[in-house]
Amino acid sequence: MTVPPDVRRHCRQARTSARTDGLVPALTLLLRALSPKTPPRGPRGHAILPRELLEEFAAEDAAAAAAAHAEESRHAGDAGHAGAAGAAEGAGPTDHPEHVEGDTPAGAPGTPPAETVTGAGAGAGGATPAEGVPGAHGGVRAEAVTGVHDGARVAGVVPAEAVGLLPGLALSRSGDGEGAAPEWGWAVAWLRLGMSERLRDACLAHLASRHADGAPLLMQQMVKGTLAEVLLEHLEIEGVLDDVCTGLAGPLGPLRPTDDRRLAALQEQITRADRTLLRLLGAHGFTADGPGAGAHASELLADAYGPAAPLTGGEDA
Repeated sequence: MTVPPDVRRHCRQARTSARTDGLVPALTLLLRALSPKTPPRGPRGHAILPRELLEEFAAEDAAAAAAAHAEESRHAGDAGHAGAAGAAEGAGPTDHPEHVEGDTPAGAPGTPPAETVTGAGAGAGGATPAEGVPGAHGGVRAEAVTGVHDGARVAGVVPAEAVGLLPGLALSRSGDGEGAAPEWGWAVAWLRLGMSERLRDACLAHLASRHADGAPLLMQQMVKGTLAEVLLEHLEIEGVLDDVCTGLAGPLGPLRPTDDRRLAALQEQITRADRTLLRLLGAHGFTADGPGAGAHASELLADAYGPAAPLTGGEDA
């Protein structure tokens, strides 16, 4: 897979934005650049996106639904007029005299059934008036099934606090959404690399401000060794992403495979680096307003857009 130059530029911009500004601005930037019309969804139908984009996606869905409804109505009207004209042309005074003064009988061509004419409301066992229209939360089409509350999954938007996301994010679930483009998972990996580097910066600042035995914790040998290992992990991840995006190849083909297994292994590598940094932060890394919240949301991004089934074997298998 060779990523187009403009996509590579957006991925690197998202990495920089994640490191300097945080996850929500970086994800907003990436979505506006790579998927401005509809939220990219993982294989399970999940999408994690900023709440400010929900209204934009809802407006797109509403416009598409209204256009489709208008087109269906126009076709239905044309078919009705054609049927009525054909019936009138084929019936003369001596052909069917019983129909001359009466209405067109039920079931004649071009005449909709009575229940379609009156409309099936919410209490008539049919679809509700809002069926097929984007939900009030935005960006998610309602289930077109009566009785979806009786055990069937209802598409909707889950608030951030319900799944431990950062404020400003939402988890959208839908069974009929379009899947993400192949490069989206790699773009998310770029963003997560920036978030992991942001966590490393926070870890350095925190450890430099804490002291033990009169010296900053940052100067302890084990701490410095762990931070050096994380830095090497980040450099390795950056190298893999660069190779993948540029489609770097050797005599035997691409140097880096771009299948789901490789992407999942790379996401796991970012997650391990994040968890290592959180352990260095101690309790501060796990407080509600600490840097662990961003690491957790980053990990949820990888899970939402990862493979539908767990991969077996080691990361290098």
